[in-house]
Amino acid sequence: AATLTGAELVPLVQSGANVKATLSSLSSFSRVFGAFSSSIQQTGNVSTPTAMTCSSTDIADGITLVSGSRFTVPVTGIYNLQLSAQLLNYTTTEDNVTIWLRKNGTDVSASAGIVEVSPKHGTAPGAYIAAWNYFLDLAAGDYVQLVWAVTTTGISIVTTGAQSSPTVPVTPGVITASITNICPVMGSSNTVNYK
Repeated sequence: AATLTGAELVPLVQSGANVKATLSSLSSFSRVFGAFSSSIQQTGNVSTPTAMTCSSTDIADGITLVSGSRFTVPVTGIYNLQLSAQLLNYTTTEDNVTIWLRKNGTDVSASAGIVEVSPKHGTAPGAYIAAWNYFLDLAAGDYVQLVWAVTTTGISIVTTGAQSSPTVPVTPGVITASITNICPVMGSSNTVNYK
Protein backbone atom coordinates (compact mmCIF):
# COMPACT_ATOMS: atom_id res chain seq x y z
CA ALA A 1 0.00 0.00 0.00
CA ALA A 2 1.16 3.49 -0.81
CA THR A 3 2.00 5.95 1.94
CA LEU A 4 0.19 9.30 1.78
CA THR A 5 2.48 12.32 1.86
CA GLY A 6 -0.12 15.08 2.26
CA ALA A 7 0.58 16.47 -1.21
CA GLU A 8 -2.13 14.36 -2.85
CA LEU A 9 -4.94 16.35 -4.49
CA VAL A 10 -8.51 15.80 -3.32
CA PRO A 11 -11.37 16.74 -5.69
CA LEU A 12 -14.03 18.98 -4.14
CA VAL A 13 -16.96 21.08 -5.26
CA GLN A 14 -17.09 24.71 -4.15
CA SER A 15 -19.88 27.06 -5.28
CA GLY A 16 -20.73 24.67 -8.09
CA ALA A 17 -17.16 24.55 -9.43
CA ASN A 18 -14.81 21.57 -9.34
CA VAL A 19 -11.72 22.44 -7.26
CA LYS A 20 -8.88 20.57 -5.63
CA ALA A 21 -7.10 20.82 -2.30
CA THR A 22 -4.18 18.91 -0.86
CA LEU A 23 -4.61 16.48 2.02
CA SER A 24 -2.16 18.50 4.09
CA SER A 25 -4.17 21.73 3.66
CA LEU A 26 -7.36 19.92 4.68
CA SER A 27 -5.81 18.28 7.73
CA SER A 28 -4.34 21.58 8.94
CA PHE A 29 -7.91 22.76 9.49
CA SER A 30 -9.10 19.79 11.50
CA ARG A 31 -11.27 20.26 14.55
CA VAL A 32 -9.63 21.74 17.60
CA PHE A 33 -10.94 21.58 21.14
CA GLY A 34 -10.31 22.35 24.78
CA ALA A 35 -11.95 21.62 28.12
CA PHE A 36 -10.94 23.62 31.19
CA SER A 37 -12.06 23.78 34.82
CA SER A 38 -11.49 25.68 38.03
CA SER A 39 -11.01 24.55 41.62
CA ILE A 40 -10.42 28.10 42.90
CA GLN A 41 -13.11 30.04 44.74
CA GLN A 42 -14.03 33.22 42.86
CA THR A 43 -15.94 36.06 44.52
CA GLY A 44 -18.17 38.30 42.43
CA ASN A 45 -17.69 42.05 42.23
CA VAL A 46 -20.69 44.42 42.37
CA SER A 47 -19.03 47.41 40.69
CA THR A 48 -16.51 45.77 38.32
CA PRO A 49 -17.39 42.79 36.10
CA THR A 50 -14.82 40.02 36.39
CA ALA A 51 -13.63 37.33 33.99
CA MET A 52 -14.17 33.77 35.24
CA THR A 53 -10.88 31.92 35.55
CA CYS A 54 -9.91 28.30 35.06
CA SER A 55 -7.03 26.65 36.88
CA SER A 56 -6.80 23.34 34.99
CA THR A 57 -6.65 22.20 31.40
CA ASP A 58 -8.61 18.95 31.40
CA ILE A 59 -8.09 18.10 27.73
CA ALA A 60 -7.01 20.25 24.81
CA ASP A 61 -5.80 20.06 21.24
CA GLY A 62 -5.10 23.43 19.66
CA ILE A 63 -7.14 25.69 21.93
CA THR A 64 -5.17 27.25 24.75
CA LEU A 65 -6.01 28.91 28.05
CA VAL A 66 -4.06 32.18 28.40
CA SER A 67 -3.80 34.18 31.65
CA GLY A 68 -6.36 31.89 33.28
CA SER A 69 -9.39 33.33 31.49
CA ARG A 70 -8.70 33.72 27.75
CA PHE A 71 -9.83 30.79 25.61
CA THR A 72 -7.65 31.32 22.53
CA VAL A 73 -8.30 29.63 19.18
CA PRO A 74 -5.63 28.67 16.62
CA VAL A 75 -7.74 28.60 13.43
CA THR A 76 -10.67 30.51 11.94
CA GLY A 77 -14.05 28.85 12.28
CA ILE A 78 -17.41 28.61 14.00
CA TYR A 79 -16.98 27.57 17.64
CA ASN A 80 -19.32 26.28 20.34
CA LEU A 81 -18.40 27.63 23.77
CA GLN A 82 -20.05 25.76 26.64
CA LEU A 83 -20.32 27.11 30.17
CA SER A 84 -21.16 25.51 33.48
CA ALA A 85 -20.51 27.39 36.74
CA GLN A 86 -21.42 26.45 40.33
CA LEU A 87 -22.82 29.58 42.00
CA LEU A 88 -23.32 29.70 45.78
CA ASN A 89 -25.24 32.43 47.63
CA TYR A 90 -24.28 33.03 51.28
CA THR A 91 -26.86 35.80 51.87
CA THR A 92 -30.41 35.53 53.20
CA THR A 93 -31.96 37.05 50.04
CA GLU A 94 -32.33 35.89 46.44
CA ASP A 95 -29.66 37.58 44.35
CA ASN A 96 -28.83 37.84 40.66
CA VAL A 97 -25.76 36.96 38.65
CA THR A 98 -25.23 38.23 35.10
CA ILE A 99 -22.89 36.32 32.77
CA TRP A 100 -21.76 37.33 29.28
CA LEU A 101 -18.99 37.04 26.69
CA ARG A 102 -16.01 39.19 25.85
CA LYS A 103 -14.20 38.72 22.55
CA ASN A 104 -10.69 40.14 22.31
CA GLY A 105 -11.42 42.35 25.34
CA THR A 106 -14.73 43.77 24.05
CA ASP A 107 -18.16 42.80 25.41
CA VAL A 108 -20.19 40.80 22.87
CA SER A 109 -23.54 42.42 22.12
CA ALA A 110 -26.66 40.52 23.26
CA SER A 111 -24.61 37.78 24.99
CA ALA A 112 -25.68 38.42 28.60
CA GLY A 113 -27.86 36.12 30.67
CA ILE A 114 -29.24 36.68 34.19
CA VAL A 115 -29.77 33.92 36.74
CA GLU A 116 -31.27 34.15 40.21
CA VAL A 117 -29.54 32.27 43.02
CA SER A 118 -31.68 31.21 45.97
CA PRO A 119 -30.79 32.43 49.49
CA LYS A 120 -29.01 30.31 52.06
CA HIS A 121 -31.14 27.95 54.16
CA GLY A 122 -29.81 27.54 57.64
CA THR A 123 -26.06 27.39 57.31
CA ALA A 124 -26.13 25.92 53.78
CA PRO A 125 -25.71 28.42 50.94
CA GLY A 126 -28.20 28.65 48.10
CA ALA A 127 -26.88 26.93 44.97
CA TYR A 128 -27.38 27.27 41.24
CA ILE A 129 -25.51 25.88 38.23
CA ALA A 130 -25.43 28.33 35.33
CA ALA A 131 -25.12 26.30 32.13
CA TRP A 132 -25.54 27.31 28.51
CA ASN A 133 -23.57 27.64 25.29
CA TYR A 134 -22.71 30.20 22.62
CA PHE A 135 -21.94 29.87 18.91
CA LEU A 136 -19.12 32.20 17.86
CA ASP A 137 -17.46 33.18 14.59
CA LEU A 138 -13.78 33.48 15.51
CA ALA A 139 -10.62 34.21 13.58
CA ALA A 140 -7.27 32.57 14.25
CA GLY A 141 -5.74 34.15 17.35
CA ASP A 142 -9.05 35.47 18.76
CA TYR A 143 -9.82 34.85 22.40
CA VAL A 144 -13.05 34.86 24.39
CA GLN A 145 -13.72 35.28 28.10
CA LEU A 146 -16.70 34.47 30.32
CA VAL A 147 -17.49 37.55 32.39
CA TRP A 148 -19.75 37.80 35.42
CA ALA A 149 -21.21 40.48 37.69
CA VAL A 150 -23.24 40.13 40.88
CA THR A 151 -25.77 42.16 42.88
CA THR A 152 -24.01 41.22 46.15
CA THR A 153 -20.52 40.05 47.14
CA GLY A 154 -22.24 37.21 49.00
CA ILE A 155 -22.26 35.19 45.77
CA SER A 156 -19.21 33.16 44.77
CA ILE A 157 -18.16 30.54 42.24
CA VAL A 158 -17.19 27.68 44.53
CA THR A 159 -15.76 24.18 44.23
CA THR A 160 -17.51 21.76 46.58
CA GLY A 161 -15.58 18.80 47.91
CA ALA A 162 -16.35 15.14 47.51
CA GLN A 163 -18.86 13.55 49.88
CA SER A 164 -18.90 10.05 51.32
CA SER A 165 -22.51 9.56 52.41
CA PRO A 166 -23.86 9.41 49.80
CA THR A 167 -20.80 9.20 47.55
CA VAL A 168 -20.60 12.35 45.41
CA PRO A 169 -17.56 13.51 43.41
CA VAL A 170 -15.99 16.96 43.59
CA THR A 171 -17.93 19.75 41.85
CA PRO A 172 -15.45 22.27 40.36
CA GLY A 173 -16.46 25.94 40.51
CA VAL A 174 -16.30 26.20 36.74
CA ILE A 175 -17.30 22.67 35.79
CA THR A 176 -16.21 23.01 32.20
CA ALA A 177 -15.66 25.61 29.57
CA SER A 178 -15.14 23.55 26.44
CA ILE A 179 -14.85 24.99 22.97
CA THR A 180 -14.77 23.16 19.64
CA ASN A 181 -14.23 24.25 16.06
CA ILE A 182 -17.44 22.89 14.50
CA CYS A 183 -16.94 24.47 11.08
CA PRO A 184 -13.35 25.09 10.00
CA VAL A 185 -12.70 27.84 7.45
CA MET A 186 -9.70 27.74 5.15
CA GLY A 187 -7.87 30.96 4.38
CA SER A 188 -8.15 32.88 1.12
CA SER A 189 -4.89 31.37 -0.13
CA ASN A 190 -6.50 27.91 -0.18
CA THR A 191 -8.98 26.52 -2.67
CA VAL A 192 -11.78 25.47 -0.35
CA ASN A 193 -13.98 27.33 2.11
CA TYR A 194 -16.21 25.39 4.53
CA LYS A 195 -18.07 28.43 5.79
